[in-house]
Amino acid sequence: MRPQTPDTLPRVALVATGGTIAGALTEGSETWAYESAQRSGESLVVDMPDLLRRAQWHFEQPYSIGSQNLQLSHMLQLRSVLLRLLQSPSVDAVMVTHGTDTMEDMLYFLHLTLPTSAFSKPLLFTGAMLPADAEQADGPENLRGALAFIEQCLMGRQPNSTMPFGLFMQGLFTPAACVEKQSTAGFDAFDGPYSVVPDSNCLNSQEAMSSPLDSGAQGQFSKLFDDDATGHPLFEAMEVPVVYCVPGNGPLRQLNDLLSRKPASVIVAAPGHGNIPDDCVSVLRRLLLNGVSVVRASRVAEGGVEQGGEFSALDGFRGGGNTGNAAVFSESGSLSLSKCAMYERLRVLARSLMA
Repeated sequence: MRPQTPDTLPRVALVATGGTIAGALTEGSETWAYESAQRSGESLVVDMPDLLRRAQWHFEQPYSIGSQNLQLSHMLQLRSVLLRLLQSPSVDAVMVTHGTDTMEDMLYFLHLTLPTSAFSKPLLFTGAMLPADAEQADGPENLRGALAFIEQCLMGRQPNSTMPFGLFMQGLFTPAACVEKQSTAGFDAFDGPYSVVPDSNCLNSQEAMSSPLDSGAQGQFSKLFDDDATGHPLFEAMEVPVVYCVPGNGPLRQLNDLLSRKPASVIVAAPGHGNIPDDCVSVLRRLLLNGVSVVRASRVAEGGVEQGGEFSALDGFRGGGNTGNAAVFSESGSLSLSKCAMYERLRVLARSLMA
């Protein structure tokens, strides 16, 4: 193998968006505290000479925020930037630094809205659980590992091979649709059942790069937005609230309040296997009759919701029922509540545009 020269190094676009990986400890604080999004992505790489020498870098910073402040407009803006870079003949791979609070929201949105044809090159997200100047900062190692994975992918690329799209943190790769923050702290916060150590077998395995069947098809809603769209009034204005069912009259009051607002859809996070309380059923019927779709979900972290079980009171509204109404009653499968809300927002938007 001939030695690499500056001209033969991989051409990697680093898209930085802020987050903890770009954070800085708060001076004078008596407790452990920091502010996210204090440094540019370029400054992080420049501070790592070994990383700087391993690629031809191109830097972009569409915005810089703590990811708890992520808005739908940011998601569209980043999607537009990524599509341009993925389609660029002068870029071999794309790396994104992102805050961990809404890492799964962003990746799931992109999983559903980036066209499958765009993935002819690796697209890896990474982040950190500690700010850049913390004594045990994990961001540098995550950046090094993500670049090593990219190098591995490009070196072993086969014609029509599947390129990875997802999260690389702590030496593990997780497909985009499967990313979930499992813990509020700890370096292993994103280690999940679909996280794998990337190796040659992983690169050649379609299964290792893919997502569970009920997570929504990759690119399913890619035609909803133009490639360069950085805003969409209907998408951003659409309301899809989540009503969390706990003992007491809170859920019933919330559902009654929604009758006057008529959101696009409502997700009911019910106990157990999505068993909606009996006293909420009549209000949900009225919402459905008024054009508001209802998604039955579970407030339990794992296990999901399948059609049937103990709850069948709204079965007549499945697929719109016989009412001629566009409102639909459905189940969330095993999607987390945040992913269910995003999927439902895109599904209702697609139905609205087809109407």
